[in-house]
Parts: sequence; structure tokens; C-alpha cells
Amino acid sequence: MDTRIVKRLLRRLLPAPAHNALRRAVYARWLNRVPAMTVNLAALPQAADFTFPELSGQGDIAAGCAKAGQAVARVLPDAPGSHSISHENRRAIYGLIRHWQPRSVLEIGTNRGALTCHIALAMQEYRPRDGPPRLVTVDLFDVNNPDTAGAKRYGIATPPRNLLARLHCAGTVEFAVARSTNYLAGHAGQFDCIIMDTAAAADIAYQDIALATRALRPGGLLLVHPYSPGGKSPPAGGYVGTSGFYIAVCRLRREGAGLVPLPCPTPGGQSDLVVLARE
Repeated sequence: MDTRIVKRLLRRLLPAPAHNALRRAVYARWLNRVPAMTVNLAALPQAADFTFPELSGQGDIAAGCAKAGQAVARVLPDAPGSHSISHENRRAIYGLIRHWQPRSVLEIGTNRGALTCHIALAMQEYRPRDGPPRLVTVDLFDVNNPDTAGAKRYGIATPPRNLLARLHCAGTVEFAVARSTNYLAGHAGQFDCIIMDTAAAADIAYQDIALATRALRPGGLLLVHPYSPGGKSPPAGGYVGTSGFYIAVCRLRREGAGLVPLPCPTPGGQSDLVVLARE
């Protein structure tokens, strides 16, 4: 039987707490099969020194964020069940990009392209000394081909490449179809910011985090979503977000990696988007 069908049946039959506990147990088992990996902590910012940009008020970043959100909403209306990253998290990432002005950004998990558009619009607002900024977005599926199974799974009506063209920022973005672990392993030291926005199981999340620290340039930003601590109560009796990244970070810390997850503040409070820093 197709694993997706099994997952849907379990979600339907099991109460939310039991389903969440089962999922965490399965993730932990898969993770135990992965050999230990080292983390390049030197590439990450120090937690004690890290500050988040202020998005409230009437500053340039806040105004730009509001304008970007309106522009994206015009070309990509919300679709229920699409699993797109929340508006508040898009706002937080937009602010981080505008504030830190990375030369090169890697997004893992293109999906419908909502976050991709926000990142590209943020990168249009500055110009590094050594040339225009570069955004690479990677997905397991060819999201720009509506006929693929992956595009249908995400509910993609308009290819992300076309959305970016409508927003006049297509020239900033490169698309890649690859497994996250494979792409990260082949691009050491090439990015100033890496954003992992995937429903990765713990075994994949563990490898991705370790490999991402090697793909970063010194002082780079590593953002992870969703980061849901184990045992967190699901909202309104529902199901918590995938806790694969949380389980992976717990193992890395047990192995001696001094990782510190810093929750990104949003207008609604702290979110399930975190910046990974070092102790």
C-alpha cells in the first residue's frame, strides 16, 4: 500500500496525541540508522550576539515587507491545504534577508513559490558590492512543470518561475531539482544564507543540518522550518507540524554540537521558524 495512503489512514483513525507520538517514534528509529555527522559550528553566528530585525512600526523593512506581501498575494492567492509557510514566517524571513543582505541564498523546499517570491523581492532591495544577489531554490520535484506528480501534490496552478516573472524578479532566481542532501553535499562554502522549509523526517533533517553548515560561508544564516519541539500541544486538538528538525537538533546536541535554536519573533509571538546559532 502507498505510504501516503497509510499516513492518511493513521491520521484519520488515531487521536492527535497518539498520532504525534507514533510519528516521533518512527522518526527516532529512522534517525538511529544514520551514522554520526560533524557540524561546522564556525559558520554559524554566536547565539549571544544575534539580534533580530524589528518589523513593527513604519521602518523601511516593515514597509517593504507589507508591499511584498501585497504583491505576492496578487499573483498567488492562498490555497487551503497547500502547506505553504505562514504569512508571519514569510514576514520574518523577508526582514532577515533585508537586514543581513546576503549575497547568495539557498532555499530548500520551493513548493508553490510563496516564500521564494518574498525572498526574491527582499533581495531586490539591496545590491552587494560584488554584483547582484543570487537565490537558488531546490525541490525534489520539478515545480515549474504542472504535469508532474510533485506539482499536482503541491497544488501548483501557476509555475513559480511565472510568478517571479510577474513580480519582475525572475532574473534573481535559479531553480534546481534535487534531493536536499545531494545538493548540499555538492555546494560547500557557497551560500551566505540557507533556508530549509521542508517537512523533512528526522533522518533527512539531521543530514541536511550538518551539510548546510558546510555549505554556508563563515557567519552565514541557517533558518529551519518547521521546528516543533516534541510533546508540544497541537493547536485546537489538531496535529503538530513535523518535528523532524527538532529531533535532529536534539541528537546533534547530544553528540556535542553546540547548536542553539533561536525562535524568530513574529507579530503573533514566537513561531516554529528558528535560526540555528552556536553557543
